[in-house]
Amino acid sequence: MTGVISRRHEPAEKVPTNPFAVPGLMRDVDPLNPVRNDGHLSLYVPVDNTETAFARCREEFRDASYLVDTGRLVVVTGDRGCGKTALINRCAYWLREQLSTVGLRGEIVDVTRQARENEPMAERRAKVCRALVDTVFQRQLFTSELAHQMREQPDDAYFNLASCLPTDLVLIVLLPRSADLTEELVTYATDARAQIVFFGETSYQLPDERRQRLDHAGHAPPVYLEVGGLREHDAARFAEQRLGAVPDGELPRVDPKALDDYTTFRRHVSIGEVQRLLYGMYEKLRVQADRPDEVTYQHISQHFLSIAVSLLENPR
Repeated sequence: MTGVISRRHEPAEKVPTNPFAVPGLMRDVDPLNPVRNDGHLSLYVPVDNTETAFARCREEFRDASYLVDTGRLVVVTGDRGCGKTALINRCAYWLREQLSTVGLRGEIVDVTRQARENEPMAERRAKVCRALVDTVFQRQLFTSELAHQMREQPDDAYFNLASCLPTDLVLIVLLPRSADLTEELVTYATDARAQIVFFGETSYQLPDERRQRLDHAGHAPPVYLEVGGLREHDAARFAEQRLGAVPDGELPRVDPKALDDYTTFRRHVSIGEVQRLLYGMYEKLRVQADRPDEVTYQHISQHFLSIAVSLLENPR
């Protein structure tokens, strides 16, 4: 078999599916989201400290009955591409299921795309409030329209939100990512009154003095979940899990040492980068008639070289 990964030589037989494409979403490399496709639950891999963070979330909401009276803010911190959004989606799905064990219902409202990071905080908060209240109204979940009538006044809308909901309903709100270190998170900690849980993410670390301010902003301190960079063998573990469902001989496996070398050579590599790398390589591999027996570090280097050449030949 050849050692080259090429765009040419398309096979006549059925083309294998790319094992690094996330199924059931509009974009192949979007974060895992069991809220939209519960088949994603089996695709989570314990990398980037995500398993520890998920366990922390489960512990905080093991008995979620208190959410009837007290809301919470969950803050997920970590560098870009390290799995924050996928973790939030997993936690939100789990919390919705967990609420049913204490006689409550969970309704997930995703407003992550309703505001941009570079917008002023007040404008972001107003957009999020309108989108949240409108979504709850459209789903016919309100028992009173008072909160919807206050959709333009976030302070009033959040203050009255719980009184306009069925007593057994808890809103699980997925917020847009925050570029602000503290101020915006403080507002949501304050807004998290009864029957609501906000999930927010930021690429900034929160030092102790900022956490202390958050801890005292709301009725309960936030839940802090931290994800980090890849540890040794994390990338290889991820590749092995994704390729595990591929029939033997259909697509080449990845040499674990190749990914260890890649993540060692390039500092601060995220799981998102690894996924995009392997997705791009296997998009080419799956349409080749003649595939290598194993993907090596040489193939990874060749892949980046081909991207560089393409950019030089076709500058944007």
